[in-house]
Amino acid sequence: MKLKNIAKASLALGILTTGMITTTAQPIKADETSSRLSVTSKDTQELKSYYSGTGFNFQNVSGYREENKMNVIVGQQLNVISLLGSDKETFKDYDYDYEGLDVFVVREGSGKQADNISIGGITKTNKNDYKDFVNNVGLEITKPTGHNTATRQSETYRINKEEISLKELDFKLRKHLIDNNGLYNTEPKDSKIIVTMKDGGFYTFELNKKLQPHRMGDVIDGRNIGKIEVDLY
Repeated sequence: MKLKNIAKASLALGILTTGMITTTAQPIKADETSSRLSVTSKDTQELKSYYSGTGFNFQNVSGYREENKMNVIVGQQLNVISLLGSDKETFKDYDYDYEGLDVFVVREGSGKQADNISIGGITKTNKNDYKDFVNNVGLEITKPTGHNTATRQSETYRINKEEISLKELDFKLRKHLIDNNGLYNTEPKDSKIIVTMKDGGFYTFELNKKLQPHRMGDVIDGRNIGKIEVDLY
């Protein structure tokens, strides 16, 4: 029986659960001890709330497409993933069960709807086994300390997927900056993250706004990320 038909049968019997995510996925928990300095902008507070939330990695799961959405069932929970960008072409077949998927889910909205609603974040499960990580990338963070002065911090950042969505990379990097570097304790202004590939191409995340929905489904090769630079202004 196709996954779509199984899902419909399960829904009819009331098997699928409602409410928040309750699975064995790997959670990324917010750091409750992070600084709580007030900010003046409501937009900045909303950004901090969103990126301090919880993301879930569902690994090696299956899904089927309906309209511009991918339905993914994990355990007894239905996750509805909106396809708003290049992922519409990647998963363009409707009468087809997609297998071997990794899905990074961040619940959108504040309602108590039964389904978990998310955008993008779908990649293919790693083809190879890795002992520790897929790629160990240099992460350089520049932060102003005063008039015409700044500190520069260098560390490494582990990439654990052969394919990684911009949604997952953006979310996890911002969470890292919130927990460790005070992102959104003050207005982000022109702060940004630049992800540079080994071939010289790059992707920019502007930290004064949420990642655009149509970019959340874009996928890059995690093995070919060369460096990540952060400017906190």
